[in-house]
Order: sequence, then C-alpha cells, then structure tokens
Amino acid sequence: MSKKILRLVAMVLVISMAFVACGSNTTGDKDNNNNTNTDNKDNQDQGKDDNGSGKAAKDLKLGLNNFMKGIYSVDIMENAFAETCKGLGIQTMIVNDEGKVEKTVTNVDNMISAGVDGIVFFGISETLFPVVSQKCEDAKVPFTVYDHMPSDENLEILKANPYFKGAVATRDIGTGRNMGEHAASLGLKKAIIITGKMADPTHSARTNGFKETFEAGGGEVLDIAWDASNLADATSKANDLLTAHPDADCVYASNGDYGSGTMQALAQHTNVDAQLFVTDLDPDVLTGLQNGTISAANGAHWINVNFATTLLINDLLGHELKDADGNAPILVAPVMALPSEMVDLYDKFWIKSQPFSAEELKQFVVEWNEDVTLQDFEDVLANYTVETRLKQKEVEGLITADELKAVGIE
Repeated sequence: MSKKILRLVAMVLVISMAFVACGSNTTGDKDNNNNTNTDNKDNQDQGKDDNGSGKAAKDLKLGLNNFMKGIYSVDIMENAFAETCKGLGIQTMIVNDEGKVEKTVTNVDNMISAGVDGIVFFGISETLFPVVSQKCEDAKVPFTVYDHMPSDENLEILKANPYFKGAVATRDIGTGRNMGEHAASLGLKKAIIITGKMADPTHSARTNGFKETFEAGGGEVLDIAWDASNLADATSKANDLLTAHPDADCVYASNGDYGSGTMQALAQHTNVDAQLFVTDLDPDVLTGLQNGTISAANGAHWINVNFATTLLINDLLGHELKDADGNAPILVAPVMALPSEMVDLYDKFWIKSQPFSAEELKQFVVEWNEDVTLQDFEDVLANYTVETRLKQKEVEGLITADELKAVGIE
C-alpha cells in the first residue's frame, strides 16, 4: 500500500474517532452555561409533554351542555364546570339546550364541529345516551357523563364505546329513598309529589325512590304532578295538587326550583298542614330550611361535574383511568343531608364559592400529580360530606376551629 493511501486511511480513522468522542456524552446535551441538560431529548421528542399526549391542560378546549339555563340546579353545575376549567387553565364551550331534547343532539354536533377536544355531557333522557355516544365515536371525540346516571342497559352501550371515558353521577333512586324514609319516620301518611319529566332518569328515579320508602313506612302517595319544567310550572302544579288533596301532610319536590314553587303554593293554601321535603340545596331551599318552611333537604351532589371533567382531562393528557375490568369508570357521587345549623356555612362554601378548590382538583389531574389513580377519585367521593369539606376549609385557613365547634364539628 502506498504512503499516500496510508496517510488517507489514518486521516479517516482520526476523523471517525473525533465523531465518536463527540457523541459519547451519555449524560445528555449541555446548555450554553456548560450545565448538563438530561431532559433535552425527552422534551423535544415529537413535542410531547411528560404525560406523553402531546398536550398540556392549557391546550385543551372542553364542551358542556346545560339542558336549560335558568334552572338553578343545572346552572350551578355549569358554573362548577366553568370554575374547574378556569382553575386548570382550560378553554370551554358551553351550550344551552333550552329544555329541548332535539337541541341537545344539535348542540353536541355543534361542539364537535367547533373542534372541542372532549365533551362533558348532561343527558336529560335515556334516549340521548346511545345517540350522543355514537356521534362522539364517529367523530373520535372523548366524552364523560355527569349528574344523570344512565340506566344499566345504556351503561353497557357506553362502555363498549372506546371514546367513553366514564360517568360521575348520583344514584337518584337513593336520593328519593332517603327523603321518603325520613318523611315516613316522622309519622306522615299522605304525600303528594312535584317532579320533572317521567322520561328524565333523575326525576323519575327520585320520585320512585321516595314513593317506595314512604309507602314501605306506612304512608301513601296520593298523587304525582309530572312534567314540571321550571319554578312557575311547579307552582301551578303544586297549587293543583294542594287543591285536590287538602288532606296531604307531606309534599316532596324533586329539585330546588320545584321546591321553591311548592313553597309559594303552600303559602296560598293555609288550610293545608303539610311538611315539605326537597332534593337540591339552592339558595331558596336554604332559606326555607332556616325559617322552617322546609322540613328537610338533601343534595349537593353537583360536585359530580368536577370529577367527570377531571376524568376526561386525564384521558386527553394521555392518562386514561379505568376500573379493574378495564372499563371506563362509573363513579357514584353521594348525596348529603344538610343539618339546619350548617346552612350559613353551606351558603358560604357551596353556593358562593366552590367546595373543592382549584389546587385540590389539580391533584386529580396527571399534569400536577403524575401518580393520580382511579382510587383517588373513589376515595374523595366516598368521603364527601358537609363535615369533611368544612374541615378542609379549616385546613385552608378559610374557617376557624371555633366556627366549626359552634356547629358541632370537632
């Protein structure tokens, strides 16, 4: 081999060794300050965040449908959704179904067309769940369900959809049973009920639950006014039933607006001596509890929208939560009874502010807590009571131990 070729080979070897030396830094690239940056490659890998989805919470836009603006019990859930997303830096698209089932379907189409990343869905009728499920599957838009727990049959349909990411809702039959059992325990015997649409899974379940336990306790449901849609409608229906059944000693209203309407009707029927029981804890119901117009109330399950939203966010950030069978989780939000002595604190921390702070909710999202699990969701819901939330407000410095002691919380 000639000396010229030998020199050429030697130069190639030297250059090759130099390239190897430059690429041998296994601890990562260095920045301009000569500090090792071990995360540089991971952060640049296809533009992905630590969760691997390629998005951060601030990049998301979520849709929610309010079945009918102006009804307090659904407006407060809309507000909870908006506050949750605001606290997490997420954009929202909120639509009003105007009390029309057909518009619910149109609004789902509108949210999909607008390019939302996911939908937090409020289904007023069992017929809606399969329709909306198919639309979301066709459009490849993930969704969760809140407040209205679908029937077992519809839950099976939803679970078969890979874009269904879970439900957080109340078992409304238990809500009604709670009130019916309490009313019967007071020795009341003749009840009338003011409620919503028979096809509405919330109101039909609450009504049936109340009737079941009230009659099991020795009472009789004299009449049911179905299809109330707002406060004025409930007032009219309550007036009709109180006129027809002046011997009633018990009235159950299946949401706050219906309770408010029934209070107005009872004020006009001074010949009727009936105790009023209400589900939902809105401002008018709190006033009724304070002044004795309402005998008992339960509710405050609207936190379900907070956790239906955070379930969906986790999926969109690449951290899908599933149950032990590998299905989308079905979580039951408890209904709590409100003692009258806690009405003022409830008004402060549930009506005028949020029961869960943004900082608390961040711990249920992978971007802020990479170890979040479905068990965390199950635990917080299982422990949701007036007392536990007020104790948390003490931890946050928003209420004193003396204030809690004054209402019986040690």
